[in-house]
Amino acid sequence: MRDHNLARTVTIVLGVLFGLLLLSALAFGLLGDRSSPPLTEADVIGTWQGDRGARLEVTPDGRARLSDASGWKCARGEKLGVFTGDGRWTIGHLPDEEPGIRVEFSPEGTPAVQGCNDWFLLHGTGREGAAGDGGEVWATFLSRHDSAAERFRRAPTG
Repeated sequence: MRDHNLARTVTIVLGVLFGLLLLSALAFGLLGDRSSPPLTEADVIGTWQGDRGARLEVTPDGRARLSDASGWKCARGEKLGVFTGDGRWTIGHLPDEEPGIRVEFSPEGTPAVQGCNDWFLLHGTGREGAAGDGGEVWATFLSRHDSAAERFRRAPTG
């Protein structure tokens, strides 16, 4: 009789634990996956102004121009400097980062082979809020996530 009660207690405890685990999985599956809508060209095309004076122009034909970006270097060992260059962009997404665009630049005065590349990550698409005007969108370059990272906001379009 005693073994029968112990088996029953263990079965009940395991059932309750399994139920809680299943309930938690359902709750997080339904509530935790609040991904934003996929990034579109309309989310990134335009002129982005950095809070330290840099400017990124993203055009519909896939071109990009970054100017006056301070604290930038393209290759290991290079000294930090003010960067201006032209390049190309494509929409992309790194699994553990915000959505954004991958940009490949060629610094002015250097061969195209010696280009730089970086991810320009958008934090919000502006479609989550009631206004949907992009006012909540800001962006940074992935490699600039240090204390000197420059925050960019897109200039109003229209």
